[in-house]
Amino acid sequence: MDVKNSGKGVARGMKAGAQHVGAAGQAAARELTHEAAPQLKALARVGYASKGVVYGTIGLLALGVALGRGGATTDAQGALLRLQDLPLGTALVWLLVLGLVGYALWQLIRAALDPEGQGTEAKGIVKRVGYAVSGVGNLALALFAARLAMAGSAARNQASEAQTAREVLQLPGGQLLLGLAGVALLAVAGSGLYTAWGAKFMKRMNFAGAPKPELLKRIGQVGIAARAVMLAIIGAFLLVAAWRNRAGIVPGISEVLTWLREQPAGNVLLFVLALGTLLYGVWCVVQALYRRIRVEGSAAS
Repeated sequence: MDVKNSGKGVARGMKAGAQHVGAAGQAAARELTHEAAPQLKALARVGYASKGVVYGTIGLLALGVALGRGGATTDAQGALLRLQDLPLGTALVWLLVLGLVGYALWQLIRAALDPEGQGTEAKGIVKRVGYAVSGVGNLALALFAARLAMAGSAARNQASEAQTAREVLQLPGGQLLLGLAGVALLAVAGSGLYTAWGAKFMKRMNFAGAPKPELLKRIGQVGIAARAVMLAIIGAFLLVAAWRNRAGIVPGISEVLTWLREQPAGNVLLFVLALGTLLYGVWCVVQALYRRIRVEGSAAS
């Protein structure tokens, strides 16, 4: 009995110790974030602007295809490749590396320290997990951009969404994991459409002194809705791929735009989504200018 009680005491002690270490680590992270807050806020704004350049490029290229001006649809990596080819393109890509790293850090801070007060209820946890995934994804894109700036177009990553899905399907329970990813994307898309419809994002904006705030709000609504539609299409393809155990049908942004063009009235559909993607890029730049960014402490919504 004494041994049993002693074991329970050790377990409780270990749990309490782990909680103490976790709390101490989070407190240290909050203190460090507080000290670096001005720099992190500036990086976050550069990050929103960088994201806007990437999505704006994707939208412009897709608009050219929809209007019959040639070219091809592309994704974020393809957009960086196109920007690299511009005069002073390497310098521009290095600026985008800085911005994408800044945006990734901002997203990871939102996930870990919850400065916007999303909380620990189910809805808040889902949002914070989404921020974390976004942070990791933007770090990967920043790494690609850095390799591109150093080595040119030879640094293009050959991995595609279909290849990634194929690797997931090879894991134990891979079909379930891929299906869950599809459900998660559909959930994020639904949340985006809800946010766009009700302009829920306005509580994060400070348009005092901004020109035409109503127009800026409409740009946000259209841009966020377009991105949500894109995510919904990818999520639906993920579900089908999981059901059929076929990774080859999983699309990225470029493939979604191409698929739209192949549908009845495809050029119209492509034009609408391309314009929306361009406006999402504009909206990212608007956020760089007018979004309330808080990286230190916890804030109520």
